[in-house]
Amino acid sequence: MNVYSTICPGCNFGCGLYIRENGKLELDFRKSSPANAGKLCRFGMSLPRFYAPVRSTVDGKETTLDEAAKEAAKRISGGSAAFLSFGNTTCEELLAFQKLAESYLCTGANFDALPKDTHQTLSVGIPYSEVETAKHIVLFIDPYEQYPLILRRLLAAKKKGAKITSVWWKKLAVADETVNPADISKLQLTKDSLVIADFHPFSDVEQVKNVLSIAKNSEARITFLKPFANSTWAYIAAKDAKQKSLAQLVEDINKGTVKTLFCLESDPSELIPQDVLGKLTNIIVQAGQAGAITNKAHVVVAHEPLYKKKGTLINNEGRAQALGGGSTNGLDALGIVAGTKLEFNSLHESVKKSLGIAAVDEFSIPKYERPAYAALQAALKPVEAKTALVSVYNPFMWFNMIDDNDFVEMSLNTSRGLKLLKGGTIKIKSNGSTIEKKFRVAPVQENVLLSCKKFGIEKGTITPVEVSR
Repeated sequence: MNVYSTICPGCNFGCGLYIRENGKLELDFRKSSPANAGKLCRFGMSLPRFYAPVRSTVDGKETTLDEAAKEAAKRISGGSAAFLSFGNTTCEELLAFQKLAESYLCTGANFDALPKDTHQTLSVGIPYSEVETAKHIVLFIDPYEQYPLILRRLLAAKKKGAKITSVWWKKLAVADETVNPADISKLQLTKDSLVIADFHPFSDVEQVKNVLSIAKNSEARITFLKPFANSTWAYIAAKDAKQKSLAQLVEDINKGTVKTLFCLESDPSELIPQDVLGKLTNIIVQAGQAGAITNKAHVVVAHEPLYKKKGTLINNEGRAQALGGGSTNGLDALGIVAGTKLEFNSLHESVKKSLGIAAVDEFSIPKYERPAYAALQAALKPVEAKTALVSVYNPFMWFNMIDDNDFVEMSLNTSRGLKLLKGGTIKIKSNGSTIEKKFRVAPVQENVLLSCKKFGIEKGTITPVEVSR
């Protein structure tokens, strides 16, 4: 029986837990973990069933890891290749991957559209302990759906007398007041306020600028939560690289300038439309678990899952966390693709040097520079539609979770106006397509449909729609 002290890969919160191999994978709580003190969300509780075995293949035929990696190198050498990693693997692998991907690195986030002096603020958040001591907290997220473990910190702050304001599309039980996102000018902030937002591949750049601007003008602190297990390091390591946004990658695939996509522990199936992925000549996936993209890949380089890896993760706070495994098969495979031997110890020392630490210690947080950023101009576009479909980003969509989010939420008045029947469905029309979905009545803003799942008809986070019974 093997027990691994590891980190949940569901988002960048950095929750510690134990994975036990005992004929099947089992989970144990790790009370000593400083990020979550042993608490887990429903994704973390279900983690063992997301580690689906994967095998190395070339054009559907099973092969060895070495042969698959050699074939990946051959197909990449043909040119017009892009390299995609959202940050779901170790710092050491990401450093190696970045060197391999010098020509075209995509981390998903649209840094190019944001001023450079804001990048560090977007990349590294504040310690969670500072959330608990805040006097006024302003939420631009739904913690229940997006980052459940932050709720413990919010409740601790409320117990100490903090006021919580939600800028959201529905009333949240943890909030003392709710401000409609369309009425953001009514928001009252001071230097005692703490703004909590998130930053991800679907983030609306103007919204991000607006949130940064609000914090800047009021001298409030601000922190951005992130979706992938090692997003913080992916952003830090790539800060000087010419990284591409997801939108740019999609555009280049459509234009034909990118024909090969190498995905490192990243599944773009929920992010990139299927018709776009279908235009690629080669999809190469290096991963430690099966997913939707491994079924579509021309080459799969299969190695150990995250909990078996030797290496480091950096969570939202900037806390350096050691994974409990001892395997470097994934790093060795990248060496085969790159045509060079990659030494773990050398890369590990580079990680520590970048963080300014002598050793990886999850109980201390390295000191990070959070330079002030200049004033920002944002141009939020008002919703010009009778009804709008609002897509709420769900960090846990990448693991083939049995989907219980396949519905929309709406207000009681919207439901009554459409004369919808309990247990029935609603027809949603947009961009020339119509879908039929289940619905749930919730304290949602009037004329808004709220969804934690992308349905394929959206053209952004807010999509004008027509609805009918």
